[in-house]
Amino acid sequence: MSKIPTQYVLNKFYSYSIDPCHRKHDNTYNAACPVCKEGKSLGKKKRLFFYPESNTIHCFNCSKTWSAYSWITSVCGLSKDEMDCEILNNDNYINIDYRLSELTNKRRDLPDLPVDSINLFDSSQISYYDDNKFVKSALKYVKERKIDVCINKCNSLYISLTDFIHKNRLCIPFLDRNRKVCFYQTRSLDNTVPKYLSKSGYDKTVFNINNLDSEFPYIFIFEGPIDSMFVKNGVAVAGLSLTKAQSLQLSEFPLHKRIWVLDNPKFDESAKNKIHQLLNNNEIVFKWTPDMSYKDFNEMAMFEDIVEIPSQTIISSVY
Repeated sequence: MSKIPTQYVLNKFYSYSIDPCHRKHDNTYNAACPVCKEGKSLGKKKRLFFYPESNTIHCFNCSKTWSAYSWITSVCGLSKDEMDCEILNNDNYINIDYRLSELTNKRRDLPDLPVDSINLFDSSQISYYDDNKFVKSALKYVKERKIDVCINKCNSLYISLTDFIHKNRLCIPFLDRNRKVCFYQTRSLDNTVPKYLSKSGYDKTVFNINNLDSEFPYIFIFEGPIDSMFVKNGVAVAGLSLTKAQSLQLSEFPLHKRIWVLDNPKFDESAKNKIHQLLNNNEIVFKWTPDMSYKDFNEMAMFEDIVEIPSQTIISSVY
């Protein structure tokens, strides 16, 4: 095979590098390096660059340049034969960014978030709405549920006081790998119906896929976003069947073992049917042990006063 396809390299670059982005002004791609982890500057600096024109990757912290082939073999653990096989037999990598944007932007007239959303993790915004009862209610809910301190928390949570459909509800954003909001769910704060509402006209994406650790070999799939925040590599899909956008996002992690984590069937009759449905589809499902007397993972975290549920708790007990 001659030159390795650029879109294939991008697929691997976005899957294995840290916080990747496209620099339109010079058509290069920038990320934090998964090899050196940017030394002590991870989260502050991004010194890894992919140059499509020459099909090379260079890290200014490692002071090392790779060909596309050598970077993928060393970082992704694929041999040249395995790469050639993937390129020849799989077209999932072609225009992956374009296809995802098409799936998640059916109605471009809608804003990313509900109208006039307030960031509950921004102290300056919160201080301005200090006396608002709905903001107070949202902050109380977040604190009681421990979703402001949990191990896999999302970057931000919101509330809108004016949105026609989603006002006075907790807004949970679904970010993509570039940390851009591509979908959201809102939850009632007083358990009124409907409990959950989704962004209208947009295909559901995977919640917290931006927090996935590509080196950790498991992905734990929850229905609800809140439960997924208490487990490393926990994500949520707001249902049992994956949308096209969700399938596309998860296809970037082909070597990860997926385990579904549903609510405890002891307290949720519908969970029993859902577990059977997943098992009939040859999925791996977390098995609640008899001594677990909680409805879901968020309830477990609240009552046990913890911010993380060990992944081994799930891995060691599955159907």
